[in-house]
Amino acid sequence: MGEQTNKISVGGSVGGSVVAGNHNVVGTAALAEAGTPERPAPAAGHTPRIGFVVDVVGFGRRSAADKDHVQLRLDTVVRQVLADLGIGIGDTESTVAGDSKVVFLPVGADSSGMLPGMITSMSTRLRQDNARHRDRLRLRMAVATGLLGQEGPLGRTGELIVDLHRLVDSAPTRQAIDRHVGADLAILVSRTLHDEVIRPGFLDVTDFVRVDVEMKEFRAAAWLRVC
Repeated sequence: MGEQTNKISVGGSVGGSVVAGNHNVVGTAALAEAGTPERPAPAAGHTPRIGFVVDVVGFGRRSAADKDHVQLRLDTVVRQVLADLGIGIGDTESTVAGDSKVVFLPVGADSSGMLPGMITSMSTRLRQDNARHRDRLRLRMAVATGLLGQEGPLGRTGELIVDLHRLVDSAPTRQAIDRHVGADLAILVSRTLHDEVIRPGFLDVTDFVRVDVEMKEFRAAAWLRVC
């Protein structure tokens, strides 16, 4: 006589079966009811966004009181720039880390209008701020577009936030602001934004210089402007 396999039918909508014990086949719904951990839900998708980061030059050389004051000034300048772009601070997402601030524009923001307006406004607002203070505020800035993930244990995930920090901390950005002592702002624009905005003529291509950014595992061309 052939070997007999016992099957147990268990209610539920989950298909499939699992061999358990002496060739007994148990529906997987039974395992769920018995306390088997459920599979984690799929990670939420990433969203295309435009983001920028500004980083204060020489922040660490300042006193504690001056650092606090500079942080307030930087926050004010960023808010003014967003207002000039017609964007409410509540429509953005941002993170702060001491001497830097990262801002993600609303989903669907038009890069052809945002980037030119952002550069003009940041340069103007920074110049106005410095006219009111003895402590000169100088910034490194990076602007990029890419995928932004959900909030994780250490903050936002996704390639966009990584790319922004790589660009703003890169040697070309640091060297540019160090060489141009009369400038208050060095801006590095990602290749994607260059192709979307600068190359088509929404900004004057002669205002930018191509540089190669190499930092850790990051390798990319970018476009530099000093204001």
